Amino acid sequence: MRTLLILILLTATLGAQDVVIKDFIKEHRRGEENVALTVPGFLIGLASSIAVTAAEDDDERALFRLLGDLGTVRMVTYENADFRRPEASIGNLLYSLERYRGFERWAELRTQDGTRITLTVRYHKKKIREILTILTEDDRTTLVAAKAQLSAEELGRVVNDLESL
Repeated sequence: MRTLLILILLTATLGAQDVVIKDFIKEHRRGEENVALTVPGFLIGLASSIAVTAAEDDDERALFRLLGDLGTVRMVTYENADFRRPEASIGNLLYSLERYRGFERWAELRTQDGTRITLTVRYHKKKIREILTILTEDDRTTLVAAKAQLSAEELGRVVNDLESL
């Protein structure tokens, strides 16, 4: 009975991400150097609680508390050369999420070396429900998608604190 309950909980947490993101990850995890992983929210919460107690710095504690508010995290990192037009697949993903799934692009940065960072969120009832971050380099792209229950103020406060370090 306990095993069945654990399987039901894991299935519920793993199925929480948007289907467009899950399909993108499924397609882009193919290849020898490509890696995809899923971390259930309860593990993130557990690790966050342990890290908060072990942290010596107030900034670290704030960051770990913020991580405790995240749910299931899905990540994929892949070689751009494994796909014909990797920039088009990212563009299509963002278009689908922003046009049809209620996501908003909050930030897009380009560094001097050409690395591109995109932050897109689904914001509902004054809470951030999903966060999608894409890091695109010349040869590799990394996508991280997380369920969340954050207010924009909480996220902004932590980002401002980290920038001041």
